[in-house]
Parts: sequence; structure tokens; C-alpha cells
Amino acid sequence: MTNSLKIKLISCLIFSFLGECFLYSQCQGGTQVGQVITPEWGLGDNTGVETPISKNNYIVLNVIKGIQYEIDAHKDNLNICSEGNEINIDDTSSSFLNPKTRFTPTFSGELKIYYRGLFSRIKIKVAGKRNTTDTPNTPPSQTNKWRIHFYGEQNNIAPESGRDARFQNYLGYRDENESFHFFSSHVVKDITPIGVFSDSVERLKVSNYFSTKAFMKTTRKGLYYVTLGADDGTRLSVDNQPVYDNWRTSRSTGYRPVENQIIKLTGDNTLHYEYFNKSVPLKYLFEISDHNKIIENTIIGEQTICQGGQAYTITGDDFNRRQQQGYNAAFDFQWYYSTSSDGSNRSYIIGATSKDYTPDTNTDFNEAGVYYLFREASVRFKNIGMGEKRENILSNPVRIEILKKPSVSIRPSSKRLCQGGIAEIKVVVNNGSRGTPPFTLSYKVNGITSQINSNENTFNIPINSNQAGTFKYEYISITDGKSCTTSIHKTDNITINPLPTATFLEQNTTLCLNTPEQHITWATFTGTPPFTVRVKGSKTEGASEEKEYSLENNQNRLVIKHNPNDKGEFTYEILWVRDANGCTTYFTDKKKVINVVAPSIAPFQDVAWCLPEIVSAVYDNNGNTIITENSYVLPLGDTALDVVVNSVPCCPNPTLKWTINNDLSNTRTGQPSTLGNISFENATSSDKTYTITYWLECNGQKYDYVTRQVRITPRPNLEFQ
Repeated sequence: MTNSLKIKLISCLIFSFLGECFLYSQCQGGTQVGQVITPEWGLGDNTGVETPISKNNYIVLNVIKGIQYEIDAHKDNLNICSEGNEINIDDTSSSFLNPKTRFTPTFSGELKIYYRGLFSRIKIKVAGKRNTTDTPNTPPSQTNKWRIHFYGEQNNIAPESGRDARFQNYLGYRDENESFHFFSSHVVKDITPIGVFSDSVERLKVSNYFSTKAFMKTTRKGLYYVTLGADDGTRLSVDNQPVYDNWRTSRSTGYRPVENQIIKLTGDNTLHYEYFNKSVPLKYLFEISDHNKIIENTIIGEQTICQGGQAYTITGDDFNRRQQQGYNAAFDFQWYYSTSSDGSNRSYIIGATSKDYTPDTNTDFNEAGVYYLFREASVRFKNIGMGEKRENILSNPVRIEILKKPSVSIRPSSKRLCQGGIAEIKVVVNNGSRGTPPFTLSYKVNGITSQINSNENTFNIPINSNQAGTFKYEYISITDGKSCTTSIHKTDNITINPLPTATFLEQNTTLCLNTPEQHITWATFTGTPPFTVRVKGSKTEGASEEKEYSLENNQNRLVIKHNPNDKGEFTYEILWVRDANGCTTYFTDKKKVINVVAPSIAPFQDVAWCLPEIVSAVYDNNGNTIITENSYVLPLGDTALDVVVNSVPCCPNPTLKWTINNDLSNTRTGQPSTLGNISFENATSSDKTYTITYWLECNGQKYDYVTRQVRITPRPNLEFQ
């Protein structure tokens, strides 16, 4: 049995006489008095939390591992318990009037403090030492949240006297949103202590004589105004670089916040905010918000522009302009361009100092390519405690693609052609390769607009040659598949020459054989002389021959020269005619037939006649009988020797001539029947034949020599005795 237990048993025996002794366990039983008590950091005899208590009951106290607490009671009147076990006491004061018991918990949590004394109230305060369970000076794992680390300070903080905050007695932490605000006035009822956490539970409060180191990882990007607490001292760093220092003296009057202090954030920064407060009143705050953003410097306006085309404006957010305390901040823009998206080797755009910018494709961006535009936002400012500074923020890149305008060459295959001919205008885009199809060529023909589209770099405009005349082709523009257009200032006059025409004398011609050469006008031509005509000539059932005739410059008629020295049907066919412009008209079945004819005598039969009967006979002295009627005489009107004469158009009335036995001295004209008394004598005893030669005469020509045999048969031989 321990001495302590012996003493308590003896005490129990002594007090049992008075009726006040009872059996109990040191850390059990009793009733909790009041709510859980959270102590407050403070220095001096007047600090601490006073709480009601009753004998043999207990209070519940929030404690933090490593921090020393003090109770104004003797340790013999206290049992400080954790989960049924007493914890060690650091020390105690035996003063009857001013007893003190100090202890340092080995964990953060709740303790039960049993009271065995006679008083109805006890005071508990933080005596010193530091939190050893939580890690100081770290940001929370969550971004855009503050973790405020609290330190207990001495009550004589006076930076102006060299007694600066020491940041030694680490108390704990508190997590807050990126903007927070704590305020306490000097009026007791308006003092609101700040809760301090350990192991995620509020276990302490502070209002006087403390300092803080707050850390926040922020994803904000841009230039921001921030508002900071002003009593008693504040200072701010971004990524360990001081940006604001108002570590004022503890005798500074007032606690009005400082507004419009400027910081630059890149989207991945750690803010370190320090503060100290000597005593109330206090205003501990930090404010940052979208409303307080000066500029993020984000620009938009990605575009694709054709060389020389009209760009549209690239725009972005503007400055949220405010003036600082005691300093006039300056806000400026400057635009740059670069050929790389990271902005390296970027170049000034002269005169581009406005919020927005419209690219000029005729100066800075007149060459095809990809450019990246940047806007630099610049603010010249002066935060409290810092020198004058200029912060620049380079915007995101905006891609500008300058498209090369299409080039084009246009060349007609011919500027003069014949009606109905084939010709075209050759169009070559971008020297025959590259570019984005389809390509659209706009042009006018005699003022009427047309378009032609092609997916190829080389294509043709067909020339409509159906109509003769001069046509003005004006080439307006060429546009590619990205809508880039190049104006064309070119004109071609295309002349469509009419085809020569011919007027034909369709009547055929008849010529008499062996007449002089005839010049027969066949066709009259219109067009541009001189003309060349190709003619095919042929004779029925004979060979054909083609020949070209070149007319004189002043001739527009085709004259056929035909020498009718051969009888028959001759066909002349015009195959084509070509004028001086080289225009050719082809003909089908345009023929001229020339018949070379001659009058003729129809076939007839030879005749045979017997001598007529004897009418008289004379005997001569020698005993011969003389018969004087030994001739056959064709009487007038007898048509036995007539012939049928076939006339022709060129000789409608040929003259019939004939001779007997080729006696040209006795050429007779006309039908024999019209002459009469034509005698055919035969005084022989045998047949006698006469030859009659007929022919026709017309136009000085003789035609169709034919002969007829006239046979005269003698009488039987008569003998007169």
C-alpha cells in the first residue's frame, strides 16, 4: 500500500467521525460541471478561464500535447485524469493564498479535472511551452485555403524597441477560407477570441499576445488587390519573396485594414502571411476575390486571316483600376507577336498599347505564316513597406494564321477563233501546286458574271464559240478553299469570227459538146476574203479528183470553168470553204451537175428498093434495048429516108444535113422528104448501094455523123427478040 493511499485511508477514518468520509476512486465518479472548457492563451495574473466547480465533481478541459496548463488550486485538491488514470503534475505552489498547479499533457484531447477542495470556482490558463503534436508552418493539403499557425508571445512585444515577435511558443493552427476576418474590440463583451485547433479539434483560444504564420497554396492567376489586417503588424510574402511589410510598432493607433495592396499570382504560388497582435482591439483579416482581381490578362481571338484580309479584334480582360494608399498606380498594355507559342523572341508591335488589338495584315502580318500574339499587362505600384515596383503579366498566346493568297496565271489558248471552234482559257493556281481547293474563279463575259470551280490547281475555262463577235473576258478574282481571295486585274478580248457562208445556184447546167469553155457561177461566199474552196469533181462512173481553188482578194464567187470536150455527166461538189481568218465551213451534198450533151439522130434502118417497072424501052441500031427508067426516085413527101432528130437544151433546133456517097459538093439540108425527087440509079444487073451520111449542125458544131445504106435492086434482065 502506497503512502498516499495510507494517508487517504487515515483521512477517511478521521473524517468518518464527522460524517464526511466516503469511498471513491480517484478518477471515477462525480458529475461534470458545466460544458467542456477551452482555455485561452494569455499572460499575467488576470488571464485565464474561470469556471465553476463543486467538490468531488469534475470539469472537462481541452488540452494540447506539449502545452503547459496552470490551475489555481493545490495539487492535493486535484485529480487530473485521462481515461481513468491520473497524469503527472509538473509542479505546484504550496502558497495557501495563491496556490498553483501546472501540468503538461502528453496528448491532445480532453482531460477530466476532479476537484476535492472547498471553493466554488477555479481558474485555468495556458502557462507556456509549445504544441508538440501538430506540424507548424505548413499549408493545408487543400488549395485556396489558409492554414494559420498561432504562436504565443510575451506581453511586451514592441518591434520599435527590439522586442519583436519570436514565433516560439507554437500553440496550434486554424484553417480558413482564402478570405477571412477576425475582429475584437476593446469592449469586454465584444471580445471574440480566435479558436486554435489541434488534431482537427478546437482546443485553445487566443485574443492577446499572439502571432501567426499563415500559409496558402493558391491557384489564382493574375494581378490582385489584397486587403490585410493592420493591427498590430502584418507582412506578406509570395513564394518567399516579400511583397508587403507593415510590421508596425505596437503603439500604432487604429486598426483600419490596408486595402489595394498588389500581388502577382501565377496559378501555383504559396502565400506566407504573418501577423502579430499585442492586445485587443484587433482586426486580423485577409481578403482576395474575383472582385479584387486587377487583371488575369487572358486574351481571345484566335483567327485565320488571308493576306491583306480584314482581321477581327483580339480582346481580353481590362484592368480593375484603383489607387493605392499614398501612391498612384499606373496601368499599361503592350502587344507583342512571336512565331513561337512560348513567346520567345517576341517583338513589339509599335503603337499597340490599348486593351484590344486588331492585327494589320498589311504591315506587321503581311507575310503568310503562323504568328502568336501576346498582350503584356503592366502595373507600376508601391505596396506598404516596399519599394516602387512594376509587375508584368504576359497573356496566353492567341494563334493568328496568315494564309497566303492564291496566285493565278490566266492565258487563253487563242484570242481569235472561228465560230463553233474549240478553245479554252487555261488557269493555273499557285504555279500548279499547293493551296487549298476548291478554287473558284470569278470572271465576267461582256459584263455578265460567271464562276468556275475546280479541285485541281490547273483547269480551263471553256470559250463559248457558238456566237460570233468580240467578247470581253474580265477576270475578277480567284478564291481558294479557305476563302482567301486575290483580285485579278486582267482582261482578254476573245474574237469569235463567223464562219464563211455560201449561197448556191442550185440549178444544174447543160452544155453542148465541143462548145467553148464555159465559166459557170456556182456559189457566192460571205466572210473575210480571200477564200479558199475545195471542190471534188467526178464524171459518172469515172474517177474523182479534189482540187483547191484560191480566190482573189476581191472575189467572193466560185466560177466553174468547164471545157465541154467530153460528153457525159460531170458532178462538182464543194467540200468546204475557208476564209482569211482560217474559218472553215464544211458542206454536205452541195453539188453542181454539168451535163455535156449533143443533139443526135435516132437509130434507123437501112432500106432496099427495087427499080420501078419498065414503062418504055428503046432499041438502038445495034440491037440493044435502051431502058431509060433505071432509077429509083424518092418523091417529095416520102419520109422513107427521113430521120428522127433528138435535140438537146443547148441545141433545141439542130440543122440536119446529109450527103449521098459523101458528095460534099451536093450537101443537102433538111429532111429528105422535104426535098423530093431524090434519085437512086442502078443501071447494072446487080445491086447497087448508096451511102447516105447524116449529121447535125448547131452552134457551129457538127454532131452525130451516121450513115444509112440504100440498096437498089435491079430488074430482071429482059431480052427483046
